[in-house]
Amino acid sequence: MADDLLLFPHCDVHVALTGAPPLKLTLATRTDANPATNGFVITEVPSNQSEFLFFAPHNPKTRRFEGLPVVDPNTGLVTATTPGVFLFQARFGNQYLVGRLQVHRSVVGWWFGNDSVTTALDAAVAHAQPSVYAKFSDDAGTGTDLIGDITGHGYVQLTPTGSTGLAVTPRGRVRGLAVSPTQPDTPWLISGTFPGVGTPQTLKVRVIDYTADHALTWELGGGDPAALADKHNVLFLAEGFREQDRGRFDEIVTRTIHEMFEKPAHEPYGMLRASFNAFKSFTPSQQHTVTCGFRVADGAETVEAGQAKGVGHPIPSNVIGASPGYTLEELVRRVGLPMRGDSRPDLLAVWQGQDLTDLDPARVSGPLIEAWKKHQSVGILHARDTFFGFHLGGRLADQASGTGPVPKPAADTVGDPAVKTFVARLYEFYLNRPTRLLTLDPRRHPPELYRGSRTVNPANTLLRYVRGLKVTGSTAPVGAQWMPDEGKYQPSRGLIAVIVNDGVDGGTNINVRTATAQTVNTFSGASYVYANAADKRELRRDPPADIAVDFDDVIQTVAHEFGHSFNLSDEYEEFGGDDTGGATTATDLSGDNVSVLGFLRAGTDPNDRHIDPAKVKWLKLPRIRTAAALLTDSVAVTTPVRGIKVTIGSRNMAQWQQAKALLSEVRLRAFGIQPGGRQLPLDDSPAAHLEGLVVSQVLPAEGALVIATPGSAAPPTFKKGSIVFVPLKDTLHQPLLVVEPKVLKFLQDNHNPLNQDQDTARKRTEDDNPVDIPDFSAPCKSARLIGIFEGADHQAGAHYRPAGRCKMRKSSTDFCHICAWLIVNRVDPTFHALLDRKFYPESKAEAKKHE
Repeated sequence: MADDLLLFPHCDVHVALTGAPPLKLTLATRTDANPATNGFVITEVPSNQSEFLFFAPHNPKTRRFEGLPVVDPNTGLVTATTPGVFLFQARFGNQYLVGRLQVHRSVVGWWFGNDSVTTALDAAVAHAQPSVYAKFSDDAGTGTDLIGDITGHGYVQLTPTGSTGLAVTPRGRVRGLAVSPTQPDTPWLISGTFPGVGTPQTLKVRVIDYTADHALTWELGGGDPAALADKHNVLFLAEGFREQDRGRFDEIVTRTIHEMFEKPAHEPYGMLRASFNAFKSFTPSQQHTVTCGFRVADGAETVEAGQAKGVGHPIPSNVIGASPGYTLEELVRRVGLPMRGDSRPDLLAVWQGQDLTDLDPARVSGPLIEAWKKHQSVGILHARDTFFGFHLGGRLADQASGTGPVPKPAADTVGDPAVKTFVARLYEFYLNRPTRLLTLDPRRHPPELYRGSRTVNPANTLLRYVRGLKVTGSTAPVGAQWMPDEGKYQPSRGLIAVIVNDGVDGGTNINVRTATAQTVNTFSGASYVYANAADKRELRRDPPADIAVDFDDVIQTVAHEFGHSFNLSDEYEEFGGDDTGGATTATDLSGDNVSVLGFLRAGTDPNDRHIDPAKVKWLKLPRIRTAAALLTDSVAVTTPVRGIKVTIGSRNMAQWQQAKALLSEVRLRAFGIQPGGRQLPLDDSPAAHLEGLVVSQVLPAEGALVIATPGSAAPPTFKKGSIVFVPLKDTLHQPLLVVEPKVLKFLQDNHNPLNQDQDTARKRTEDDNPVDIPDFSAPCKSARLIGIFEGADHQAGAHYRPAGRCKMRKSSTDFCHICAWLIVNRVDPTFHALLDRKFYPESKAEAKKHE
C-alpha cells in the first residue's frame, strides 16, 4: 500500500493567544511495514520540508487570505495574532492533508474526555490516547468553538501515578507495562496537569493482554476444533456489553444464528447450514455504548437536578432535510459548518459568492438554512470505555491524506479559477465520514498498528484477541481461522460479527473484509447529558441502563454484512449524481455484484452513458441443473475411456446416473476464488473451463465420476474445490444464463440500464422495477429480474448492480439471484440446482420454456 501522511497532534487543532504554550504541527509519513510489530513505520517530516497554507473561510470574499496564522518552517510552531477559524492544507512532497485551526484569546479550563480508558499490554507500542478537552474564551463574532479537543497538543502533561504499570509517550498515548489487577478491579492511574489552568486531574487506566488465550464456545455445528479449515466459521464478539449485559448478548447471538439459518428471507444461508460453524466469545466492557466520533447537536435540553439532558442528531445529520433539497450532511459538504451563533443575513447569497463547488441554490431552502444554523454543539461527547475500542462516525480531527496538493493563489481574486480550486481543496475538511460508520477508534488504536478501516491492520488488538481464541477444553488455535492472509483464499475470512451494545444506528465491514460490526438498534439520535446545566462543559452520553434491541434489524444486517465476506459490495445509494471516478475509470470494481460506467461504457466517448452488456461480469453466469464440488484434485484416466476422474462424494448420485443416461452435457470449471474472495469475471480459458463433456462412468462406491474428454491430449488437472456441473438448457437445448434471453437481447439492443426510475441526480432507496420488455413476462416481483440496474456502491449514478432489489441494497429483503448464486458457488455448489429450482426469478410462462 502507498505511503500516507499523518499530522500530529491531529487535524482539528486549537491555539490560545494567552495561557497556553505554543503549538507544534508535525507531519509524518506512514509506510509498510515494521517487521518488529507487524505494523507500520512512522517517520517525522522535517519542519523545513513541510508546507502549511491557511485560509479564513468566514472572512468576506477578497479578504480570506488576511490575518492568517503561519507555521515556522524551522520549528513547526504556530504563530497567530487574530482569533478565528482557519482551514489549511498541509503538504509534504506530493501528499497533503487538510485541517482546521481555531485561534482563541485564552483557555478557561480543561478536563479528561474519558471517565476511564482501556489500553493494551505491549512491549513496544503505546495504544490508547486519552482525550483532553478545553474550554476557551467566548470570542464573539469569530465563529470559534467554546469547547475544543486539545488531545495530544502537549498543553496537558500526563504522567503515571503511583504505579509501574504504565508509560506515557510525549504525544499522550499510554502503553501498558503490566496487566492491571482484576480481583479486585484496581486500575492504574495517570495524572494530568495544565500549568496555570485549572487543577491536576486523574484518570483510571486498565491494561489488557489482548494476546492471551480467550474462551470460545460452539453455537452451531461441531466436531474437531483442529479440523475447521474447510468450513465457513462464523464468530460473534461482544463490544460495549458490561458483565450485567451478558445475557442480552447471548440472546442476540442465539436468535441471529437461528433465524439466519432457518428463515427463507436469509437464503441461501439456510440451505448451506451444514457447511457452517458458529462460535461466540464474550469479554465485558467497562461501559455500555461506544464512543461517538461526531459531535451531536444540542440546545433542546430539559434540566433535571441541575443537569441538562437531551437527544441530539449527529453533526452533520443525514436525516434532516429531504429530496429534492439537500440533507444537512450534503449541505455541510458544500458550505462547511456554521459559525457559533451564526447570524449572517442572506447566507445563500454569501455562499454563492464564496467560490464553493457544486452548490445548487435550487436545493437550498429557507428552513434548511435555519436548521443548518442550529446544527451546532457546545460540548464534545466523552469517549466511552469499551473492550475493543470501536467508535461511530469519525472526528474531523482524523482526516485521511491524499495526493496532488494544490497551490495557493497570490490573492483572493473574484472569478479566479485557481481560488475556486484552492477553496474546494480546503473544504474537503468537511467531507466527513458517514455517521453510521462503526470502526476502530484511532484514539484506541495507534497509527503504528492501525491505518484505517480500509487496511487489514493485522496487529490491531481486535485481531490479537481473535488469534488467541480457543474452544474450552481444547488447545487447538481456532482463532487462526479468522486471521487474514492476503496470499490465499480463506473460507472464514470476514465472518466475524462484532455485536455492539448501542442503540444509535451503525454498521460497517472493516479491515478489508476481515470483520463486520453492527449496533443493536437504528436510532438516529444519541441521548446526552451536561453534568452542569449552568456551565456546559462536560458532555456525556446518557444511554438507558438496558439498550433496546431491534432483533430483526440486527439479524438482517448481520446477514447483509456477511455478504461482504463473500465479496459482495453494497448496492444502496448514499449520494445523488455520478461518482466521477466511476464514470471515467476503465477498471471494473472488485465486488462481484457491482460495476461502473467507465468500465462498461459501450464506446469511447466519455460523455456517452450507453453500456455494453458483454462487459457485465454477472450476465455470463450459467443456470445449473446439477452440480458438485471436487473433494480432491482430478485424475487423468485412459480406461475405460480417456478422460478425467473426479471425486465428489456420494450425494446426488442418482442425478449423475440420470445425466449419464441422458447423455447430458457436463462442464468442468476450475476453482476460481481469488485470495480476497473474488469469483468474477469467470476464467473461460481451456485450462480452467471444459464444456461439451459427458459422464462415462458413475462410481457410487467411490463417490466419483469418470468424465470423457475429447481428443488425445492429456486433460488439465482440476484442483480440489473445482466444480463439475450439468447446465440447465431451454427446449432447443441451448444453455441458459442467469439473465433471461429476451432481457439480454433487450440490453444488447438498447445499451441502457433497466430502471424505470432513471433519475440519478438523487439517491433512491426503494426497489427498482424494470422497464417493460417486449414479448416478455417479468416475474411477479419484477424488481427481482436479473439484468443491469443503475445505482450501487453508495452512488446513484454511474454504478451498476444486477437486480432492482437485493439484501445488499436493503438488508430487510432477500438476496438477488446473482448474490445468492455467488454465495452457493463458494460454499457448496451442490446446491446450485436447489437454488435455481426454488428461487430463480421468472414468471410461469418463461419457466415452461426449459427442458
